Amino acid sequence: MQILFVFVASILAASAQTGPVVVLVGPPGAGKTTQANMLKNEFGMVVIDPDQLIAENRSAFAKYNEPGITGVEPRLDPAMNPLVEARLHSLDLSKGVVLDGYPAAKDQGDYLAKVIADLNLPRPFVIVLNVPDDVARKRLEAENAKDIDQGLKDYHREFDFAHLYFPQVDIHDIDGTKAPGKVAGEIRKLLKK
Repeated sequence: MQILFVFVASILAASAQTGPVVVLVGPPGAGKTTQANMLKNEFGMVVIDPDQLIAENRSAFAKYNEPGITGVEPRLDPAMNPLVEARLHSLDLSKGVVLDGYPAAKDQGDYLAKVIADLNLPRPFVIVLNVPDDVARKRLEAENAKDIDQGLKDYHREFDFAHLYFPQVDIHDIDGTKAPGKVAGEIRKLLKK
C-alpha cells in the first residue's frame, strides 16, 4: 500500500508544474537553514532538510555506526541520495523546493543532477553562502555546535572546487556574512531572473 502511495504521489508531483529548485550550499553556520525557512515562509516552498532525513531514517545510516569503525558523517553518506530522491517524488513541488545543505559532497551533486534530469525539474539555482571559517566558528560556538572544525574540513574538501565540479550549473556566490534579510534579498533577485 505504501509503495502504491509513493508511486501515485510521485506521478502527481511530476505532473504538477514545478516551481524553482533552490540548492543552498555553504559551510556550517553560513545561514542555509535560516534562508531555507525564509523561502518557505515567504513563497510556500517546501524544504528538504538532511538533518530531518537523518533523524527519520537512522537505520539507513547504521552500517557505518558500528563500534571501532570510523564512520561516514551522515550528511556526506551516500545513503542520503535515495532519501532525498524519495522526498522529491513525494512532495508537492508546485511552489518550489529548497535543498538545505544537500548536496554536501561531489557524489551527491552528481546524483542530484541525475535526479533533476529524471524528474524533469527546472534547472536549479545553486546558491553558495560564503562565510569565512572564523565567522562560521563564532556562529556555531554560540549554538554550542559540536565538531565545528570537522564540518568545515568536510565542506572545504567537497565544495572548494564546486565551480570546477559542476561547470554546467550556474553557481551564485552570496556573502553570507550580511544580515539575513539582505542575504534573502539577494536570493530573491536571483529567483526573479
